[in-house]
Amino acid sequence: MQVQKKKPMGKLLAYGLGSAILFSCVYVFQDLLLTTSAKGGAYTILPIATVFLFSWVHGTFAGTLWEVLGVNAVKKASVTAPVAAPRKDTRPRATVNA
Repeated sequence: MQVQKKKPMGKLLAYGLGSAILFSCVYVFQDLLLTTSAKGGAYTILPIATVFLFSWVHGTFAGTLWEVLGVNAVKKASVTAPVAAPRKDTRPRATVNA
């Protein structure tokens, strides 16, 4: 009998709401974001930071959604191959007598 894990609905809703808010803010403030990031210098980090924030929030939301829906990665059983003994080399080798 398998033990049912509790589904992370709170986490799903929080990150889903956060993702929706981020997309809405970028849509509403797109002109401000574009003009600010076009200034150059230290403002160049703005689009990079925005992409990392989106990636983290939306990625967590998507991963949690799959978990709530019950879609999980297939876990393969680890197969341990027998370790063969090192082969005895019978070929003559060149050696240097020093």
